[in-house]
Amino acid sequence: MKQFLYYTTNDITTILHAKLADIGTKHVFVVHGKGSYVACGAAKVIREICNGLQVSEFIEFSVNPKDEEAQIGLQTVLDAKPDVIIAIGGGSVMDMAKLIRHYAAEKGFCVPLWAIPTTAGTGAEATHFAVVYKDGIKYSMEADDILPDVAILYPPFTYGNDAYLTACTGFDALAQAIEAYWNPNATDESRQYSIRAIEMIYKQLPNCIEHPEQVTLRNELLQGAYWAGRAINITKTTAPHAFSYVFTSKYGYPHGHAVALTFPFFMKLNGTQELFERMGMSAVDVIEQMEKYISSLGLSLKLPTSIDVDSALHAVNLQRLANNPVKVTEKIISDLKSYLEKR
Repeated sequence: MKQFLYYTTNDITTILHAKLADIGTKHVFVVHGKGSYVACGAAKVIREICNGLQVSEFIEFSVNPKDEEAQIGLQTVLDAKPDVIIAIGGGSVMDMAKLIRHYAAEKGFCVPLWAIPTTAGTGAEATHFAVVYKDGIKYSMEADDILPDVAILYPPFTYGNDAYLTACTGFDALAQAIEAYWNPNATDESRQYSIRAIEMIYKQLPNCIEHPEQVTLRNELLQGAYWAGRAINITKTTAPHAFSYVFTSKYGYPHGHAVALTFPFFMKLNGTQELFERMGMSAVDVIEQMEKYISSLGLSLKLPTSIDVDSALHAVNLQRLANNPVKVTEKIISDLKSYLEKR
């Protein structure tokens, strides 16, 4: 796996100016969201930093990035031939930029990718995975050149995130950290990252939602999400993420909320006494404690009657399910179905 550079800063202007100068940049290709790009202050920062440079932008893609959209982005990059791609946004933006760079490399055009997250978050700035939808089915692509070359954490971009976005992205990061902890692919390195992420996110996330103006909490969540990303970059995710995909693609749940739906069940199934003690939880009623925690974030766990739970669970992503520490049998899926339906 290639190495990449990581910065955390409250002076993004200085870092970006220096990085752009280092590679003699003349043309910047920016992948970003729409309204959020302006609202978080990123548009103003990029405009000032790139003054005098040629700038191309790519924004025409879905919340759940489609392969055909990435192909359009690829052609745009091949036509523009920029010196660097800068991804600035949430998980969907990161995925799209990573896909474009990967496809460009396959075509023989190698260009650096710098990732600046505006949510805390997916940790996508630190992983060699990218999500893409093909014919309505969610796939997770994996390649060395999907990993960004540079990750820059600039906390002020996250300060305006609303409570629901904070909860969804924050819980996704926490879930990644916990899944990396119990993962059979865990190493000493990934375990260090996952513990660090859990310590930064678990207690701080509810406090951040209650006190969104406290920037120290926002700063720590962004750091925690990054370390969670570093952890799953080694281990990959497990059952809660595998079962989440259809709840996002078919039923419209934001990713972190979709992960939360099955997480209490798998916390009980996969968790260890060591993990419970680290999080100050009791193994006896861990499901109830996890449900209470998720509800405190404002994430509803009650499924609408319009959801066909059985078909949703059998649309599971088998690739990610294979990473689960406990083999997920039909009996476990049946128990999970009963759990979801009785809530």
